[in-house]
Amino acid sequence: MRHVPGTFSIAARDPEANVYGAAVTTGTVAVGATCPYVSAGGAAVTQSYTKPEHGRDAVARAEAGERIDDAFEALLAADDHAAYRQVHGVGAGGEFAFTGGECVSWAGHRAGDDYTVAGNMLAGEGVVEATAEAYESTDGDMADRLVSALEAGEAAGGDDRGELSAAVLVHAPTPEFYHNLRVDLSDEPVADLRDLLAEARRAKAQIRRETDAQFGDYPDEILDFGVKY
Repeated sequence: MRHVPGTFSIAARDPEANVYGAAVTTGTVAVGATCPYVSAGGAAVTQSYTKPEHGRDAVARAEAGERIDDAFEALLAADDHAAYRQVHGVGAGGEFAFTGGECVSWAGHRAGDDYTVAGNMLAGEGVVEATAEAYESTDGDMADRLVSALEAGEAAGGDDRGELSAAVLVHAPTPEFYHNLRVDLSDEPVADLRDLLAEARRAKAQIRRETDAQFGDYPDEILDFGVKY
């Protein structure tokens, strides 16, 4: 297995549902640990030579009311190594995407209405285009659409070395099990992420059935687990 930075990802906003999400896959391990970030005001991804503070701070500033482009531009302006970074994201005030000049080819990004896509060390520009087009055309909730976007990007060539990890992260008014999922090491991480999403949806119903059987009468609030961000 090769462990070299290289990634493609998507960040998105559903303004009607007030939901933000990000999904990412890469050719090294544990991409969900460092690259995707969400809050009640934004979704962001930091990749190439990743700087977690950029993602964390961008969504925090977006939640505080700052435009996502202003937040990212300030963060990049203070970064002596911005040329090696690739960052993108969405907020209530629009979209932002940046690919530094030192990112490894193929590298680039695309911004659409309420979403951004970016990648580096990819098979080609078609990966970004396929990811974006799948998100635009797919039905379902945010988690489904994000995973479908990764599947399309992978089918278009994906990371030039193949992927080893994948993740999806969603911030919604009502959090669900499947809003924070990671596949940290796999030969087929995007396919495994799809399976994990399906299993997490089933697990929610299974836990309620088992709780019903165990207690009969109980406060519904004990099943409000929330999501760790």
